[in-house]
Amino acid sequence: MKTYSLFCIPALALLLGACGSKQPASELTFDNLPIVAPLEAVGPDSVRILHLDKLSKDTLSIPLSQYLEDFHLIRLDNRDEALTAGGTTFFGNYLITGGNSREGCRLFDKEGRFLCKVGNKGQGPGEYWAVHDKQIDETNRRIYLMPWNAKSLLVYNLDDGSYLSSIPLPTLVPKGVFSVDAEQQVVTVGMLAFNSIEDASVVWQQDFEGNVLRKIDAAPYSVVPDFNNEVQHNGNVADTFDFFLFHWAPEKDSLYHYLPDENRLQPVFALDMPGEPFQHGYYELADCFLADVTLETAQNQYGTYISKRATILVDKQTGKGAFVEFVNDLAGNMPLPYACFLFNKGYFVHSIEPGELALHLENVLSQPEEWTDAQIDEWTKLKDSIVENDNAYLFVGKLK
Repeated sequence: MKTYSLFCIPALALLLGACGSKQPASELTFDNLPIVAPLEAVGPDSVRILHLDKLSKDTLSIPLSQYLEDFHLIRLDNRDEALTAGGTTFFGNYLITGGNSREGCRLFDKEGRFLCKVGNKGQGPGEYWAVHDKQIDETNRRIYLMPWNAKSLLVYNLDDGSYLSSIPLPTLVPKGVFSVDAEQQVVTVGMLAFNSIEDASVVWQQDFEGNVLRKIDAAPYSVVPDFNNEVQHNGNVADTFDFFLFHWAPEKDSLYHYLPDENRLQPVFALDMPGEPFQHGYYELADCFLADVTLETAQNQYGTYISKRATILVDKQTGKGAFVEFVNDLAGNMPLPYACFLFNKGYFVHSIEPGELALHLENVLSQPEEWTDAQIDEWTKLKDSIVENDNAYLFVGKLK
C-alpha cells in the first residue's frame, strides 16, 4: 500500500474554505443546487463521481425527521448490569450495546429494558474480546457476533444470550462485517484483508459449515497489518451488501456493492481526487450517498487527529449534492457533526449522556424566541424528566 504524508489539507482547505456558512433550508435546497456527482463510466459500470469543486460553499441543514420514521427517545434500563459505555446497534425490536474491549454485549428490548448479557468476554469457546459486527435474526431467535481477529462467527440464543455454536471462517478475519441469510444458509463476509494472510478473500459467501461458495481475491485490496484501517458494511439499503475499506493513509477508492450472481465488487460512488488523496469515508442511505471528508487536522500528545470535517450528501437519482449538517429536531435542532456514523442496519441511533442532553436543552430554552410555544413546552418537559445519573439515552429512528 502506498503511504502518503498525512492529508493534502492546505489545498483542500482552500477549495472548501467557505464550507460551514449555514443557510436556512428555505434558501438552500436541492432544487437550486448543481449536479456535483455525474454518472461516469468506470469499466462496465456507471459510477457517481463527486467533484468537490462543483459544490456550493454553503451548508444545508437537514432535520433528521426528514429521513426517519418513528423518531423517538429510549432511556436504557438503570440496573447495574445494564450500565454501558459502548456503542449501540438497533434492530427494531431489540438493541445491542457494548462489544468493545472494555465490556461485553448486552441485549435490550426496544423500550430500553435490559434482557441479558450476550455470551462472555474471554478466550474460551463462544467467548470474545471485542466485537466488530452484529446481527439479530428474530425468526430463528439467533444473535450473530463477529469478533475482532475472528476464526469463526459466533451464534447465541436471542432468548437468553447463551452461546449456541460457531460458523467457521476460511481464514483469520482481523476486522469483519457480515450478513446472514438464514433461509438460504449463506453468510456474506467482508474483511480488512491483511497481506500477511495466505489465500485471503476480501468479500466472499460461504455456507454455515464454512464451505466457500464464491469469493473475491483480496490481493488488490490488501493492506499491511494495521488496525487503524477499517472495513464497513452499513446495511442501510435492503438486499444490498455495501462495502468500503477505509484507509488511514488515504487512497483513491470507491464504495462498492457486492454482486454475488456476478461474483464481483461493483463501484457505485467515489470522490474525484486529482491531487494527493485525503482522508474520507463513504456511506449510503436508500436515496443518497454520504461522504465524510477531512478538512483540517491537528496535533496532540498522541499524534495527528481530525480537527474539522464536513459531510456531503449526494442524491442518487440526480447527482445533485451539498455540504450538509444533520440536526436532531426532536431535541431543539441539536447539531450532529458525525451523523454519517450513526446510520446503521437501517436505523439512526445517537447515544447521549443524560447530563449532556440536559445542558443542550437548557441552552435551547434560553432562546425562547427561536421556538414555538409547543416546542418550548415539549422540550421543557423533556429537560425536567432527565435524571443525570441515568444510563445512556438513545435517540432512535427507522430510515425511510
